[in-house]
Amino acid sequence: MTQRERILSIAIGGLFVALAFQWAFNQYRSAVRFRQNRLNSLANETEELQSQWLAGAEAERQLGEYKVRSLSSDSEVAKSAYQSWLLETVGRIGVVDAVVDPVGEVPVGDLYTRFGFRVSGKTNLQGLVDLVYAIQARDQLHRIRELQFAPSRQGVRRTDAKSESGETLSVVLTLDAVSMAIAEASPPPPSNDPSWRITHTLAQTRDIILNRNLFQPPNQPPQYRGDEQIVAYRGQKNPVDFSFTDPENDSISVRVEGYFPEWVEWDSESERLIVSPPVDGESAKDEDGKLIEQFEVQVIASDNGYPRRQTAFPLVVKMQSPPPPPAPETPPPGFDDATQTFLTALVQGRDDWTAWMNIRTRGKTLKLKIGDEFEIGSIRGKVTGVSARRVTLEIDGQTYELRPAGKLSDVLVDDES
Repeated sequence: MTQRERILSIAIGGLFVALAFQWAFNQYRSAVRFRQNRLNSLANETEELQSQWLAGAEAERQLGEYKVRSLSSDSEVAKSAYQSWLLETVGRIGVVDAVVDPVGEVPVGDLYTRFGFRVSGKTNLQGLVDLVYAIQARDQLHRIRELQFAPSRQGVRRTDAKSESGETLSVVLTLDAVSMAIAEASPPPPSNDPSWRITHTLAQTRDIILNRNLFQPPNQPPQYRGDEQIVAYRGQKNPVDFSFTDPENDSISVRVEGYFPEWVEWDSESERLIVSPPVDGESAKDEDGKLIEQFEVQVIASDNGYPRRQTAFPLVVKMQSPPPPPAPETPPPGFDDATQTFLTALVQGRDDWTAWMNIRTRGKTLKLKIGDEFEIGSIRGKVTGVSARRVTLEIDGQTYELRPAGKLSDVLVDDES
């Protein structure tokens, strides 16, 4: 075999080996993929079976709960017991002319039977609320399918919107109750604990439904507009007023609750707190002998809207020494006559000259000669000389000159400038 044939044989042999390796690798990868897919499929089946098991357990638990809450599996016992409970309930609530009748029996496969009951009678709004509450609170497989009520044509009492619960109503309720086929023939009576459907007590439910105005928006409580801390000065009588506003402009009444020292008084007529803390002494101290620096009261404001609403907040009254009296105010300066006094004339007499000073604000003319003293407005001085051209004045030890038509107050201004 030649060299070329040997190389060709080796190449062909290597190709077959590579093909065989590729085939084996593909087979292995296919097996791994198949195995992984099978594992994923089994995991999904396991998860689905687990979910079905959990759903079955939940359904079994729910079915067990329904069994406990169900009426008797005996249809006659179920109807009789539930009808008796309805009659006892309407009698306890005080429904007048109450009638409780079965109105149907519908089997649903072999799983349960639905019984219908009709309750009719007359009561007021509070009685209707109590009846619905009693039905909802009973932990059984039942429901109110339909509720109708209207003012009764007989025995109607005239009432306003604030006493609606007193009006007589004709009431008709239709209920459904369920009897499970797996229930006991003589089940124990339901628990006295309220049903899961109930979230409030009977008193709370009454307040929510009855204490409201059906013809207007809900009444809003009063709002406080003052300070949360009030300062009272010792040795003084401090009336404390409370600033309230009401969104509906209803009238507001105020009262306070809390501890009052003996020098605190509540004026019910003016609805003000009168705080008169003494300056010192035993009366200004508490039971422990400490000086009372502050105290807190609860202020409660109520409106007369429907339903009535109130606001309560804590108010702190703090005692302080009174501030020092304010400094006396300097009265504003009055009008200065010197600003309206003019030298109107220089008159020569027999022996000397005379200066005529006209005070316009007074309508008066002073005739001053040498040696005369004067006081005009804020200027007080003496005439020291009078000539045909000027008058010489001595003011506060200084000499000034004033010419005809000159203003008296200008002599000081000219000197300062």
